Amino acid sequence: MNNDVSESNLPPAVTFQSGAQLLIELGIVEHITHQGIRHIAETHPEWPFGDDRPHPYWDLANATVMETGPFLRFFRQHPRAGHKPSKKPRDSE
Repeated sequence: MNNDVSESNLPPAVTFQSGAQLLIELGIVEHITHQGIRHIAETHPEWPFGDDRPHPYWDLANATVMETGPFLRFFRQHPRAGHKPSKKPRDSE
């Protein structure tokens, strides 16, 4: 992704990696990785992509891509509670 990403300048499709970056750049989540998105995709009952889901995955140049609009809509409708980094100092052992 680049620093010029805004709601009016969105890519038409995202990968798990670029989708994670986009969510952070748009301020939808504070932190997420492509592994975190894959975990959500495998476990969330309302994930919108895949077989028997409203939106298909597309294979493009050895990558799995998703349409950006439904991807962002999912994360806006399903905020990730409790996944912010702790601000408390850790106890040393």
